[in-house]
Amino acid sequence: METTSSSADDTRAGWSPVFARVRLKKGHHVVTRHGRAAAVLVPADWHARAGGELADTITAQVAVRALAELLDRAEAGEHVAVTYRGRAAAVAVPPEWHAKAADETPATATTPASGPAGSSA
Repeated sequence: METTSSSADDTRAGWSPVFARVRLKKGHHVVTRHGRAAAVLVPADWHARAGGELADTITAQVAVRALAELLDRAEAGEHVAVTYRGRAAAVAVPPEWHAKAADETPATATTPASGPAGSSA
């Protein structure tokens, strides 16, 4: 899995390419604040395979406008889905949870009904 990172300010300024990378290319994106990881944006399907539980769902527009609140929630341990066109596209998760889940979750999984994760059969 490709992992990129940027500061909260840079993430806010470049939200569209960051969100697209997570949503379309299935990359993971670390958002830093005050020099340390505050949250990791992961693809929604990866989050589900990793066994994550959602605390809330917000739109992408709300996420970029209220990025500080989204980071606060992730730092507090919440998993918050970010929707695109009405569907969960990414999830902001705590960095510690991401590190543990990344060690335990394969980058792709195959199911008989859908083929490789993230593709449509």
